Amino acid sequence: MVKGHSIDSSLQPASKSNKSLFAHIATLLTGLVISGLAITGISSVTSGLVFSAPQFSNVLVGALSCYLISSLTLHNLGKYPGNKPLSYLLPVVIVNLLIFTAVINLFRLDYSRTVLVISSITVPLVTYLEFRIRQGMQTGRYAVVPYGFYAKLIDCNPDKFYVLTTPRLLNDGTNGIIVDSNEQLPAEWQQFIAEELSKDTPVIDSVAAYESITGKSPLDHYGELASHDLLPSQVYLGAKRVVESILVISTAPLTIPFVLLVAAAVKIESKGPAFFIQRRVGKGGQEFNMYKIRSMCLDSECEGAQFAGENDPRITRIGRFIRKMRIDELPQFFNILKGDMALIGPRPEQAAFVKKFEKAIPLYSFRHIVRPGITGWAQVTQGYAADEDETREKLAHDFYYVKNLSVWLDLDIVFKTVKTMLTGFGAR
Repeated sequence: MVKGHSIDSSLQPASKSNKSLFAHIATLLTGLVISGLAITGISSVTSGLVFSAPQFSNVLVGALSCYLISSLTLHNLGKYPGNKPLSYLLPVVIVNLLIFTAVINLFRLDYSRTVLVISSITVPLVTYLEFRIRQGMQTGRYAVVPYGFYAKLIDCNPDKFYVLTTPRLLNDGTNGIIVDSNEQLPAEWQQFIAEELSKDTPVIDSVAAYESITGKSPLDHYGELASHDLLPSQVYLGAKRVVESILVISTAPLTIPFVLLVAAAVKIESKGPAFFIQRRVGKGGQEFNMYKIRSMCLDSECEGAQFAGENDPRITRIGRFIRKMRIDELPQFFNILKGDMALIGPRPEQAAFVKKFEKAIPLYSFRHIVRPGITGWAQVTQGYAADEDETREKLAHDFYYVKNLSVWLDLDIVFKTVKTMLTGFGAR
């Protein structure tokens, strides 16, 4: 399970209620006003500039734009399980401010260095205070209707959820109601839900709430899975493929020499080819050749396909390092250009394992709806899967990714992938 303090951050967007929307807009606008007043007040004292001066107005408009973009980005990243939006605060705000500075230089806009410095301090500070206030507004518990899928949700956090024994809320501190939308409720419970909806009480589907907290879909709740439109947006998938291909091509002058350098080191350390080609299963269950830098000794799979274990003796010294840093995956950029893979998606498995898992794990082929990726949600939240039980967990995370596929989830995976590369999480 993905663990973190931001349970409410993930559940509030899932409710899609007017209360949740109003709270977000109110804090956003309040932060915008405070940012503008703070920058204006401090700048007028330190620089003597007035709003009509282009050196001041250009920077103020840019700073407020950076605040809006940063706040919206952190809000969307904060809804994913286990995330601490404030941990993304500095990277997101700094990137936005750097882009703004680049725009100033590119279009040769007038600006004041003093106002720019003040803005660079004010925007991160106000964004931080906004999220602190929002977290304080999201304290409370959730009432759970005791029908259908709900027991696993209670197990996630018994302190956050309480089961209703009668169709009425126990106290005014309840943030919302969680109910299995696929379950046929008794008449009195239906009336209760209808009355709470009329009061604009957030009502959240129990499976959606479970996914929002754990980052995985319940594999034993097939009815819910079958009832959803599981096909991701083809427009987004098309745009994603174009953007990823551009990234691969634009970084090729750096990645190609680096890959060749690592390949030479692998060749020197152990006999055999520097690159490794393996059959994997991709979109639609089609097999393809996946390329990697060899990290194991020659003939490591002479006895057939097998999972890599902890301190696997087949892994070379250089191989252990490049696996930890995920450098061995860089040749798969070629797979992206060919259309076999994506930068982000469920990790492709070997054909031998796929046939085994399809028999043992229902709906395993669900992960083949989208192109497999070099990195993915399961990799950055669970890590390496080395047996059938861990593969079930991995599949539950893959389900979550496919059902929630969006630019924000992909961006979150990018952030987590950088952290994974720096820490070596899940590598074997």
